[in-house]
Amino acid sequence: MKYAWLVLAIFAARFLTTAIVYPPSDGDLYWQRLLGAQVLRDRAVPRFLGAEAFSAPHAPWVPQEWLFGIAAYLGRSGAAWDLFAGGVALGAIAALGIACLHAARRGASPAAVAICATLAGLAMFESFGVRAQVAVWPLLAAFMLLLDIDGPWAYAAAAVAMVWSNWHASAMLAPIVAAIYAAGSTLDERGFGTRSRRTATIAALCVAAICCNPLGWDLPRYALGWFGNPTTAYISEWKVPDFDDAAFMVGALPLLLLAIVFGGRGISRATSDWYWRNLLILGTFTFLLLSAARNVAVFSIVALPIVSTALSQWLERQPESRRAGLARAAAYVLPLGAFFVAIFVCVRLTLAAPPNTNLANAPLAAVAKMPGERAIFCADFAWCSLALGVPNERVFLDGRADPYPPPVWQEMSAITGLEPGWRQVLDRRGINTIVAGRYSPLDQALGLTRGWRLAYVDASYVLYVRTAAAPRPN
Repeated sequence: MKYAWLVLAIFAARFLTTAIVYPPSDGDLYWQRLLGAQVLRDRAVPRFLGAEAFSAPHAPWVPQEWLFGIAAYLGRSGAAWDLFAGGVALGAIAALGIACLHAARRGASPAAVAICATLAGLAMFESFGVRAQVAVWPLLAAFMLLLDIDGPWAYAAAAVAMVWSNWHASAMLAPIVAAIYAAGSTLDERGFGTRSRRTATIAALCVAAICCNPLGWDLPRYALGWFGNPTTAYISEWKVPDFDDAAFMVGALPLLLLAIVFGGRGISRATSDWYWRNLLILGTFTFLLLSAARNVAVFSIVALPIVSTALSQWLERQPESRRAGLARAAAYVLPLGAFFVAIFVCVRLTLAAPPNTNLANAPLAAVAKMPGERAIFCADFAWCSLALGVPNERVFLDGRADPYPPPVWQEMSAITGLEPGWRQVLDRRGINTIVAGRYSPLDQALGLTRGWRLAYVDASYVLYVRTAAAPRPN
């Protein structure tokens, strides 16, 4: 861990600064605060959308982030915001630190831990933000660490799963991962031994644990429903990672390559009783990594202890002369690498450009001053979160995203993509207000469409309103 502390300190500076300067007016945070306020006011978690969602009024809703919403509401401004946003950043650092501790407990060398921690930290960059999924990263890291413990403390993994389920639906991973771990243990022990029985029991306990929340069985049912859900095609964080994803290219992909190269050469069935557990866990999270960009950081947190241990064991198998040469090389490469990472982080801090922000405040502020009922369509659905709770404003689609049925997403795609019949969708839904990106195809098409006028424009956004009463929505 002696080198890992330097890595953790560098990433802590980056994550803390990014979190604190993260716009409190971000669209997703806005609706989460409204959710938190509603839960505190009603002392109950809402289960349906309201009439403010005119495309899907009263649609069933599983607000998986309800506890995060309460925290976001309580930490909405001033010093409370610094504490809330800083706490999320510290959670990301804690996840990295727990994974490093996990690697050290497995016997990984300090140099191997530092190398893999650097890659894992870089893999977190793109997904990092003041988000519920980031807040549960340390719970994932702690869950994996506890599964490795030989003794009664391993059962604390079920308690972690219970806490996890109240913050985010990704807690559904807990029983699945524990069951996979139990299967790997059975193969490693060549029978249903002590560890296999313990992890199988933990898996069963986790099934009950992830239902210990106000949503009950609906939470895991909701999480399972996202596998194969067609609406994921319209959400950027569910896209498959590719060569344009920096966090994937410089963080997760190198870890995956190290797992392939050193995992196979450094750990064999003859030299390790972790072989099948490592293989099955890495295979599971590699599948998740390659299926959605949002899993880049998750894969890296889980892979760090396994890959660093494999790298260390491979080094131990080398002749003494080669190990001495590698040690001398590491003495130069690690400080140099840390220097360049520090420079990169300092540049990012200077730019202070928080990721994934939704800043369509100005056009939506202009909408709030307009008379009459406003049925709003936003080309980026997250923008419309800022219109929630505003009198006389209803939205076609907003950042809550999950409860809206597939036909609504198809209609959104038809409008933004100017597909045949897109104008008829506007008429059928009674949309009379549209926020779009300036110079976007939708902006240009509306500028040539009779019955619409430009009501607001700035460097980034345009606002169009109908010049005549819209047809009554279906």
